Amino acid sequence: MNSHDIDPSEHSPSIRATGGQLRQLDQSMAARLAEQIELSIRIAADDDDTTLIVQAKSQPGKVQLETRGEQVRSALALPQGSVAVWECESGHAKRIANHAAAVLQLAITKHENNQLLSEVQSLTNQVMQDFEELSLIRTLASSLELPQSTDDIDTFVVSSLLPLVSGVGAESIAAVLTDDNQMRAPLWTGKKLLSNEATWNLIERLRDEAASRPVVRNHDIGCDPDCDDLVHEIMLVECASEARKHGWILSCNRMRDEKDDLPWAQLGFTTVQASLMETVTNQLASQLNNIRLLRQKEELFTDVIRALVNAVEARDPYTCGHSERVASFARLIAAKIGFSPSECERIYLTGLLHDVGKIAIPDGVLQKPNSLNPEEREIIETHTDFGWRILHELEALQDILPGVLYHHEHWDGGGYPDRLVGENIPIDGRVLAVCDAFDAMTSDRPYRRGMSVEKAIGILQGGAGQFWDPNLVNVFAQHLDEIDHVRRSHRPRVPITRPAPIDGQPVIGIAGVSVSSIANLSE
Repeated sequence: MNSHDIDPSEHSPSIRATGGQLRQLDQSMAARLAEQIELSIRIAADDDDTTLIVQAKSQPGKVQLETRGEQVRSALALPQGSVAVWECESGHAKRIANHAAAVLQLAITKHENNQLLSEVQSLTNQVMQDFEELSLIRTLASSLELPQSTDDIDTFVVSSLLPLVSGVGAESIAAVLTDDNQMRAPLWTGKKLLSNEATWNLIERLRDEAASRPVVRNHDIGCDPDCDDLVHEIMLVECASEARKHGWILSCNRMRDEKDDLPWAQLGFTTVQASLMETVTNQLASQLNNIRLLRQKEELFTDVIRALVNAVEARDPYTCGHSERVASFARLIAAKIGFSPSECERIYLTGLLHDVGKIAIPDGVLQKPNSLNPEEREIIETHTDFGWRILHELEALQDILPGVLYHHEHWDGGGYPDRLVGENIPIDGRVLAVCDAFDAMTSDRPYRRGMSVEKAIGILQGGAGQFWDPNLVNVFAQHLDEIDHVRRSHRPRVPITRPAPIDGQPVIGIAGVSVSSIANLSE
């Protein structure tokens, strides 16, 4: 049998215990005992099955005694299963045994306290880290607004990544978005650390690996030789959602902090930063996908609006372009009186649809080439009510109903459909009333030529306070040059000609062939 002797002069004061160091803890405890009882202690071999050792193992915390003449052999089980053995004179055996049991219990308690403190500190650090991550993600989520233009999207991406720079401790972060699977120029949150070409080449080398997990490189990055002095560590995360790749997010150079001075601190990026970066990138990808879906929805919505406008103009070809011009005038005037961009777009949409109710007017009235009689006038005046009926069940168009319904009300209460007076008329209706009248007066009709801009503005000013809001007429007159520029530069949409069959075969509905491509081929 083998055993280990521990002399009180050779013990180590350190106490450590991990999965692979269980015996080391017992060695430390035995050394502590040897120091306190001032005796040499031996650790019994694992296969020692003498009665004393077996009894000690069966009663942890209690010293077992075995008298051998003037000497007493003592044994005490240690926390991890080893047994400490010592010998002393019989007259001091019980005192030493009690002292040894107390020392061991105190050491065990101290060790357990240290473990608990370590666990608490670890848990505290984890909670703080999670809190910082959640705070970062919450900050990003609360500040996200869906942008419209490409420039707005670029600004949105950079502003979304700015909090991540400090969150992962990077010197700078680059977003490389894609258009039709082609990498765009990198968008940097701070200092540009790599050229566009070097960034693209780096992503190209790592893109396959980044498709499955975040890529962390704290050495052997693989940048171009000219960039070795600028970039030392990187993290690369693919930005994708719903099987659609939006691009990649690249973090460069881990900034040193006070934790890096600790001997066990890992330099460079770690899995903790990679996990946070992946979370934020996934959130960004979700927002970019929402932007794409919103654009598709808006394009579809706009196409539906265009179809409704086309339906009106198909009934009354002499008003072709009228709705678009009125919508453009209204948007311009709305901006001049302080409407927000979204409100300006709302009134533009209202202008496009303000005459949609004319779909319900009989051709004999709608297309009459000369003045209407009183009965016909009553019929034409129903188009605002019909417009409201057509649109009111569409949830997305609720905001445009006031302008559609009330753009023929008069300031003095003599208009239709409800004879509203003054500022009781919704502002969209008042703006459209001025724009509608101006375009009607300056446009050609089958029975008359359009009048001059000067004459039309004179009529508006003469009817201000009776037919139209006087303040809006003044604003309209003040910006007449801009209004007239919009009028003169407007080009009505040319109706699309349906492609005829080629060699007796229809071209509409051929899989993989669009109308536009057929038209190009026929040319």
